[in-house]
This record gives sequence, C-alpha cells and structure tokens, in this order.
Amino acid sequence: MQNINNGLVLDTHVLLWSLLQPEELSEQIKHKINLAQENSQLFLSSISLWEIAILNFKKRINIYEPIKDFLNSITNINGLSIKDISPEIATESIFLMDDFHGAPADRIIVATVKCLGATLLTRDQKILN
Repeated sequence: MQNINNGLVLDTHVLLWSLLQPEELSEQIKHKINLAQENSQLFLSSISLWEIAILNFKKRINIYEPIKDFLNSITNINGLSIKDISPEIATESIFLMDDFHGAPADRIIVATVKCLGATLLTRDQKILN
C-alpha cells in the first residue's frame, strides 16, 4: 500500500474530512491529495458512497443537501475516479476476512488498494495495523 505512483485511494473518512472538515487534514496530506487529483491518480472505492449514505442516515455526519445530490457531487469531482467492485476486488477482499471480520467496507477498500497497487490514505488504526 505504499506505491504512491499508482495513485491514492481515499478512505471514506478522509474524503469526508476533505469535503466537510478540511482542518482535520494536515497540509502534507492535502498536498498529496491535490497532486494525485491533478494527475488523475485519486481514487475512491464505490463502497465509500454506501458508507456515506449510512453515516448520513444514522445522523453521524451533517450533510446539508439531499444525500443523493451529495453523493452525485462526489462522483463529479474532477480528478477523482470511483472504483467499482470488480471481480478481482471482490476476490481479493475474501482474503482479508481474518483481518477485517466485522468491516466489509474496509475489506473492499483495502482490496481496491491492493488491486490498484496504490497507497491508502487513512487514519483507521484497524487498517493501519
């Protein structure tokens, strides 16, 4: 997960912070995101859209527009590619079940990173460990 040349995959919370609470991100991380975005090397797993919808439904985030509009705006961010769950990603995620037993979205995100050979931007200690 260290090859930045193959792009950056944003964990769901990193995307949300960049959009809703940019002060949560260091200048170094903001720079990495901007550079990847400028080079069309910024990625988001499609499972993150589902996670955001769930967080909104549970009122764990404050979105001040209809959630469908917010999610559509994410898919239209220039330089950000949404990576759908491919057969390769689905298969790779199976091998992560022991590491992320109760977190299927984390398995999909990490599998996406592995399949792309990219770097994951996250503060999630379960993933980092």
